Amino acid sequence: MTTIDPVKAGSAAGVGILELLQKHPDGLNAAEIRAAVGDAGDQEQLMRRLRHVRKYYHVPYEKVDGRWVYVFRGEKQNVKTDSGAISGKQRARILNLAKGRCQMCGRTVEGDGIKLQVDHRVPQTWGGLTVDENLWAICVQCNHGKRDFFASFDPDEMAELVKIESVHERIARFLRMHEGEWVDSHYIEDIANVRDRQEDWQKRLRELRYPVVGMDIETGRYKTPEGFIRSRYKLVKWVDLPPDHQQLIRAWDNKENS
Repeated sequence: MTTIDPVKAGSAAGVGILELLQKHPDGLNAAEIRAAVGDAGDQEQLMRRLRHVRKYYHVPYEKVDGRWVYVFRGEKQNVKTDSGAISGKQRARILNLAKGRCQMCGRTVEGDGIKLQVDHRVPQTWGGLTVDENLWAICVQCNHGKRDFFASFDPDEMAELVKIESVHERIARFLRMHEGEWVDSHYIEDIANVRDRQEDWQKRLRELRYPVVGMDIETGRYKTPEGFIRSRYKLVKWVDLPPDHQQLIRAWDNKENS
């Protein structure tokens, strides 16, 4: 059993959460953790503590026996991070740059009565640092939704993927991590956009199938319980991307369009 470092756990509650998860190898959801750890605080406090411990410990949020739970997998190695504390000066600077508008949904303080919060674009558990380039002002609703959505990603996978500059390689590596599995389009979209905004990430995905690259990626559709049609993709055949894949893709496009 891994020895829990109180400093890395962040607090007595953090130690308690990790020790509790060690005792439940099949994982626990947030409600079960909060019920079992008396000093874990409310939902917001609990999620803050979980985000902290996930910087230093591998605690993926994954599906086990049909339910989504947090599972303790041990301590991470060679973690590069910072405290995550956003200074008052930084907060004021980011809020000023936002001009009263949520940088995720576009709603405004004046017109929609929202409240803005300053948060990390790339989560700390993925290696995101507390620098201006990785901070934005988003409304409370978007911030909560972002946290719930990001929690469904494996933080170790994301820490590797966010380091990759090429959007083609990010998408390809993510699909390879789940080779043979169907991957929802919204996950691929977020992988594509994790470093910078990609207006046509679907085209980047199609380009991986070009003969000059040669990946075999299957496309499918399914209906959600709400009745929406959603796309999904599955990597069938992997090939290593050539170092000059972007140039090869542009040359192929020029040839096909000439």
